[in-house]
Amino acid sequence: MTVVSPITRDLAIDGWGLVGVGVVGVIAAAIMVDGGAARAIIPFIIVALVFGLAQVVVSGGWLRNAVADAPAAPADLVMEPDSATLRRAGLPALLALVLVIAALFVWVQFAALLAGLAFAAGGTDLRSRQWIAALERSDGVTILREVGRLPFATARKKLWSRDDTA
Repeated sequence: MTVVSPITRDLAIDGWGLVGVGVVGVIAAAIMVDGGAARAIIPFIIVALVFGLAQVVVSGGWLRNAVADAPAAPADLVMEPDSATLRRAGLPALLALVLVIAALFVWVQFAALLAGLAFAAGGTDLRSRQWIAALERSDGVTILREVGRLPFATARKKLWSRDDTA
């Protein structure tokens, strides 16, 4: 039995969670940093831009190819309940939040860097969700992703395409 979830749902939960952690993290760092808010905001922006671009180049290509090559979904796939998807897909944002909060008390500028990483990862997920949703609308399909125990191993999860026109 293979459990799946619509990839756009996963990307929306993860993406908005990480973007939120990034925004809250940089605001908190800007408030707590000595020497002016720019000492937190500038590293946040640099890391968010560099990491976001790198992630688009690296994971964007893999994901585009995987979505384009997704085979038809077999009939025996089982949909993951929405509540389980929320818990699983929200775990990376929760971990990022814990790391940013811990860093605020150790080294505020590092918290801003972590917030920038979270923001970039979330933004990339939201952008991927946007183009996958557009593809799904134009092709009349839903892209499903295998659900695994590790929410961080996305590159190894299988994708399927379910025809929604029937």
